[in-house]
Amino acid sequence: MAKGPLITIGGKMDLSVDGSILNDFIDIVKRRCGDESTIGILPTASQRPEKTLDRYSEVFKKMGVDSINLNPETREEANSETIIEKALEADAYFFSGGNQLRITTILGGSALTEEIRRKHIRGHPVGGTSAGAVCMTNLMIAYGESKNALMAGVIELTHGLHFLSKTVIDTHFTARGRFPRLVHVVVENPITLGIGLGEDTAAIWNFEDDRFRVVGSRNLMVVDGQNIKHTNIPEISPDTPLHAEGITVHILSNGCEYDLKNKKPIFPENNG
Repeated sequence: MAKGPLITIGGKMDLSVDGSILNDFIDIVKRRCGDESTIGILPTASQRPEKTLDRYSEVFKKMGVDSINLNPETREEANSETIIEKALEADAYFFSGGNQLRITTILGGSALTEEIRRKHIRGHPVGGTSAGAVCMTNLMIAYGESKNALMAGVIELTHGLHFLSKTVIDTHFTARGRFPRLVHVVVENPITLGIGLGEDTAAIWNFEDDRFRVVGSRNLMVVDGQNIKHTNIPEISPDTPLHAEGITVHILSNGCEYDLKNKKPIFPENNG
């Protein structure tokens, strides 16, 4: 069986029972795991995890799905048998927003993350919003303000949770003007596909078909560096403006898909 679906959300998701992303996520969970499914909520990124946990528990309950608290406060707890036993009770997993470094410092390389990854490989769905989406990749943006993002050395990267390879995700993308910093990451790492998720917008990754589809009310941008012909990145010092030739950008919206194998968008009118 191929890996389970991965749902990465750009933040500020519509949490009403009519929200398109929420409905898609719950529908995926029920189809994959049954109507009596349980979602493990990981509010680790939040500064107020208990409030975040209550919020999502209430939302999922309204949608007819039970939930379980997976909120280790330390790395020791994230490696404990107790948290692993709780994680095994869940059929799907959801990472909340907040600070992605809280996720990676507490959960990165932990037994809890490894167990969730094993279940994901066996077909169980995993979702995350805002910081919970940013952390899903192998390469993760840690810091870097957008206004200076096209200067060398201002973007700091670290390891994510490795649910996606050769990919980097940024969220709140258009609302916070984050296009420059995603471009910077891709120019420095052209093997990496950049995904910029607008608020209330998600990429739903289907690993069986090697593509993702877009759901939500805003845009998703793909920044592809595979055809970069020239850049000054190797020669310049920090705080120097970078330049590059051959960056490919696609702008997608609800109903669009992206073919990951052939690196090309599929628009609804051409998706027959």
